[in-house]
Amino acid sequence: MSDRQEEQEGERRLERIKRTWGKRVALALPLINLLIAIHKIVDEWVLPFV
Repeated sequence: MSDRQEEQEGERRLERIKRTWGKRVALALPLINLLIAIHKIVDEWVLPFV
């Protein structure tokens, strides 16, 4: 019985890790896109005047 419980707990832990990484990636993508957009704006609009 204890072996089965450990296996089930291990599977649950893996699912939780996958979910947290998925959420982290989902939250990071808009931030990365925002940084890229700011970089492009600075390159095109700010640097030519400096």
